[in-house]
Amino acid sequence: MTRRLAPGLVLALAVACAAGDTASSVRREIESTIARSVEATRSQDIDAYMALVPDGATIRGDSGETISRDQLRSNILRDWSIIPKTLSLSVSIESVAVHGDSATVVTSQRWERLMLERDGRTTDTVLTTQRHEETWRKTPEGWRAFDVKELGGEVFVNGKPYQE
Repeated sequence: MTRRLAPGLVLALAVACAAGDTASSVRREIESTIARSVEATRSQDIDAYMALVPDGATIRGDSGETISRDQLRSNILRDWSIIPKTLSLSVSIESVAVHGDSATVVTSQRWERLMLERDGRTTDTVLTTQRHEETWRKTPEGWRAFDVKELGGEVFVNGKPYQE
């Protein structure tokens, strides 16, 4: 009986290790894509940023609205026009669950930046935090986020909580 269990146990361990390697490599690839999007945001390079957003991608805000890829580009350019400088920006992966050629990823974002007030000269320091649940798919270009759902976060202006 022991001899029969040992090969089964070895096979189970081998499968578990292989699955772990796959999840680990997927996580690294997604982290690399996120790092490139963070750098594109820091440098306000819309072409580099949009190269990472696949056709058909959608973002669902925490209030339920859906934003298309084209709307995203317009929104980003609008927002960047009043952000003279990113002070810090980080996106960390909380979890990754791989399902073949797709993955469910939960991320946390923290973005501190200078933003212009309506007068176009005065700046405020704005800090936003946001959690996302993202559906990523493997494409010929690499892993890309196709569906991003905002889970909520906080906004601070000049160190004080901001309520919309």
